[in-house]
Amino acid sequence: MEIDLIRILCAFFCGFGLTLSGSLCQLTTNNSLASPSTLGMDGIGVGCLILAQTFITSFGFSWGIELTSLGLFFFLFTIMAFFLLKMRSKRLWQFLNLKQIILLGLAFNLMMGAIFSVLQFMFMALNYDFPTSLWFGHFKHAGSTGLIVLGLSFSFIWIYCFRHSEKFNFINLGVHMAQGMGVNVERFQKINLLLALFITGAIISFFGVFSFLGLVLPHILRSFGIFKINMRNEILWGPWIGGAVIAVVDLGCYNFIFYGAELPVGMISSVIGALSLILLSFKMNIVRG
Repeated sequence: MEIDLIRILCAFFCGFGLTLSGSLCQLTTNNSLASPSTLGMDGIGVGCLILAQTFITSFGFSWGIELTSLGLFFFLFTIMAFFLLKMRSKRLWQFLNLKQIILLGLAFNLMMGAIFSVLQFMFMALNYDFPTSLWFGHFKHAGSTGLIVLGLSFSFIWIYCFRHSEKFNFINLGVHMAQGMGVNVERFQKINLLLALFITGAIISFFGVFSFLGLVLPHILRSFGIFKINMRNEILWGPWIGGAVIAVVDLGCYNFIFYGAELPVGMISSVIGALSLILLSFKMNIVRG
């Protein structure tokens, strides 16, 4: 069995970030359907990938698609963070309820997927390079740059979550309970969702799209009692488990070559995650019944 240490670490931090971003979305909004995929965050990352490839093709940027996409995303993220943190409202969801936001997020992701497919066809027809392989996340081109960016940024975000971990339990008890315990709920929600967006954009820029893993991994964690009854445990220790899972799955993909081609870990993990979610749904229905 061959082992590429940098690749394993990149896969670990990717799984770490996917789990953390999913938990941040779900625990912050107190909604089990919230995730980077359902809130439209994946679509923003894909949009930056598309713009990066367009700029590289049109203007000949020499940074490469990963750093170009990350630069575009960080620029957009900074603008969004400025306006969101400055915005004053009684509630974060003042204009739309969460179900409407999830519906809009899914629609936005589908629209970006359609644009991705159309541009892929056009670039191929014109014999231009297009990052087709990034539609399913993989670590074939994992390197020290991605490892440093993800490792450092995700570590700082996890430290932030560690310092504020008790607030997630308060949020789970209700907004009024959290406010009574001294939590600035609105600002806490905004910061957490911005962190989830940053994690999602950074992962997509370097390694592509891992569809719905941010939704599935937290649900798998909560099937175990230690995470189900304590949101603090999920936000602190869940990412380490998610990182280990993705690293193991990628190690299998790296060492199993199918007719000369390596299966994208994003494709395999999405299938496993979807099946796990279906089994968990059946299990919950049986328990309730």
